[in-house]
Amino acid sequence: MVQSLNVSIRLERSGKMFSPSSDIGKAIKRSLIDISSEMVGHVHDELYPGHGWVTGRLRGSIGARQFSDLGYEIRSGAVTGPPVPYAYWIETGKRNGQQTRFRGYKMFEKTSQKWNSNRSRIDKIVLKHTLDELE
Repeated sequence: MVQSLNVSIRLERSGKMFSPSSDIGKAIKRSLIDISSEMVGHVHDELYPGHGWVTGRLRGSIGARQFSDLGYEIRSGAVTGPPVPYAYWIETGKRNGQQTRFRGYKMFEKTSQKWNSNRSRIDKIVLKHTLDELE
């Protein structure tokens, strides 16, 4: 059974100014694309030879996928199709709901923690695209 892994950050804004068709909405869309690609890069950085990387299949399967107008998810299989079956085990160290001796690499969890604690990086990306759009 393939289980899903979630990495999430939340940007909450509302009002006509933030609608997807407005200049600000377009800037936010471009910002989310940049943020998600940087997050994918961080997950990739967590997988290297001897640390969750043998053939590169898992690393190559991790990508960003747009699931709604302003929603992106970072997951295994986002680019290549179905998730790699062992992605959940590499992340958590669990098989069939049971913890194994291997504790997992927590590459998605570390990425989520990094980005949720580094709001200034998110703000810089959003500000850059907002200023570009308003010029």
